[in-house]
Amino acid sequence: MRLPVITVLLVFLLSCTSGGGKVKNKVIPPARLKAIVEGTRKGEYNGEPAKGGKQGLSGISLPKHKKHRSKPVRVVIITPTKRPDSIRQCNLAMLRAKGVELDLSEPLNRDLVLHQSGDTIFSSVISLSPDRLLKIGFDNDIFDYTDQFYTNGIRFDFVAPAISDNPVKHILLPYWSKAKNYYGLSLVQNLYTPSTTKKAGILYGDRPYSAYLYIGSFKVTNDETHHFRQTSELDLGVIGPPSLGGKVQDLFHKYVPYNNEPLGWENQICTDAVIDYSFALEKGVVNSEHLQLILAGTGMLGTLYTNFGGGFNLRMGWFNDYFSDLGIRKKRILKAGGARVTQYYFTLKGMARIVAYDATLEGGMINTNSEYTIPASAISNIITQSSLGFTMTFGGVGIELEQNLLSPEFSHRWWHAWGHIGLFFAL
Repeated sequence: MRLPVITVLLVFLLSCTSGGGKVKNKVIPPARLKAIVEGTRKGEYNGEPAKGGKQGLSGISLPKHKKHRSKPVRVVIITPTKRPDSIRQCNLAMLRAKGVELDLSEPLNRDLVLHQSGDTIFSSVISLSPDRLLKIGFDNDIFDYTDQFYTNGIRFDFVAPAISDNPVKHILLPYWSKAKNYYGLSLVQNLYTPSTTKKAGILYGDRPYSAYLYIGSFKVTNDETHHFRQTSELDLGVIGPPSLGGKVQDLFHKYVPYNNEPLGWENQICTDAVIDYSFALEKGVVNSEHLQLILAGTGMLGTLYTNFGGGFNLRMGWFNDYFSDLGIRKKRILKAGGARVTQYYFTLKGMARIVAYDATLEGGMINTNSEYTIPASAISNIITQSSLGFTMTFGGVGIELEQNLLSPEFSHRWWHAWGHIGLFFAL
């Protein structure tokens, strides 16, 4: 008699263990994750509406027997094959109830949703920021009364949570602690010319004409607790005539007084592909109310630039923490969070880079048929860049002004300066 009873008991214990034990660490297919996420939004668990708060559980009431006066017994049967998804959906539902949207592209989040339950997942979750913003940056050396070297640049940055669905996110840097992610797209065009645009033909020993245009997909991770920011970006585009650098400068010179028609764009760097991956790691080492010192490490690898560097960013004035957002938020959100609605501060930045490759000087990496380039032996292996700026924001609108100074990029040339204007808008 004992043997059948023991056997039944063991089977029962094993079945309970398999249904309630720790879920194995396995990769959830993207389609399955999406279905789970959609299920939490609809209030469903395992494909059925949740009832009585018993997610993943099914109740069966046994019929009352006439011979017994005891009340009907309610037996709860655990369905092992459905319980893991119920746990994940319950976790996601609890997070959304607290206004937290998970970034499921992060390995840490996927692991937390798979294993943890209850409030334990809140201590390490990486959320997706709901902020939407537009940044416009304009560089030109006309502010320094010159027209040479890095002569014009424009950059548009658009940040929105919907961009997190971009497939590029899978090759952007992951993070492994509690933080907030921002995803964005950028459009960039930069122009470079010799020391003068008034002479036709090739100016040997001078900088070649070059321009590039690319679209970038980037991700910014802010860890406010540890005063840390991580940025990664993939850029795809073109260098050479298709970037329309010559046409843009022609148009600019046409409508700006005292500017001649630029000569020599027919000798610019030949058409080639731009494929670049970049990253930046920033750490706040001094974080006081009116003074913040941030150290940074950067790197770029690709067919446009390959370099690595480090530097600092010193902020002085009245500002919100650098790691709390991307510099601009809506007025009502700032007020609700107890942050400054008005910011105004000075910035002093310095950076040194080790240069391994620069296509704007050396020509394309794939197409080597450019008529004139600077040989690698003449490229400066180490360059420095510094800037002094002032930023002011009020609610969801901001402006920054900055003066930049760059050391010689190749032999027998001089330092170069240009001005920068940036506009910020919280959408």
